Amino acid sequence: MGMPLDLYTIRHGESEANVIIKAGETGDNSLFTQDNVTVPDRSWRLTATGRKQADCIGRWLVAQQPLFDRYLVSPYVRTRETAATMALPKAKWEETRVLRERSWGEINTITQDEFRNNYQRNWIFKRTDPLYWRPPAGESIADVAEDRVHNLLTSLNRRSEAESVVVVSHGDFMFAMMLTLEDLSDEEFLRRVDAEEWRISNCTCLHYSRRDPNTGRTHRRFHWEQTARPILDKATGRWDVMVEPWREFERPLLSNGDLVDVVHAVDPHLGIIH
Repeated sequence: MGMPLDLYTIRHGESEANVIIKAGETGDNSLFTQDNVTVPDRSWRLTATGRKQADCIGRWLVAQQPLFDRYLVSPYVRTRETAATMALPKAKWEETRVLRERSWGEINTITQDEFRNNYQRNWIFKRTDPLYWRPPAGESIADVAEDRVHNLLTSLNRRSEAESVVVVSHGDFMFAMMLTLEDLSDEEFLRRVDAEEWRISNCTCLHYSRRDPNTGRTHRRFHWEQTARPILDKATGRWDVMVEPWREFERPLLSNGDLVDVVHAVDPHLGIIH
């Protein structure tokens, strides 16, 4: 048993829910209608922009690798639509609930004002502890990593040794996968989740590989990552894929001194250490 050589994970294209939430973040709550707020999260469709993004990243994927050994997709409608629109040749998709969106529980599709007013303490924790914060009756990023990402990796280890696998999933699942595959510290996760350069926009592809992109030699673990994102050229109206350079990463191992440095980077909260 062993891991795939290459794992391509793609976030779904822009969905109807993305449009509603984005409008709410700018103060426009007009789309939070009674009909919309009762739509189950699994049921949202892609927008026209989302379908263009999916077509764009699909064409890029085919240029990288025309055929894959295994095709996995979340059973949510927006991921199914993304996978179909990518139009990968001869794809036979396996639906797996492991890949579903992180559960947002009771705050799914409500306005920011409703969230802040009805769940005041939870609202504070969302801003101060995004890795371990759970929405009311929902999942934290850490929950998704420890439960569902590990489930996925166990399945891949058993069934996809040395294969090439493509996965269509969701943004927070991909953050949880990044956290797990790269063994990120809590501090590094917090840095990335707030950084524009690490944003997992719609149809972003995270390509993890055990193969050295320079020498072709293989590593025992995933050791390299390359990010690709569909970008709209507003001058021409065309979608193109922006591909970042390959990035090598190592599993962090800390000495006693390293742990002390991490601890000392945090000021005592009561002002005095007894």
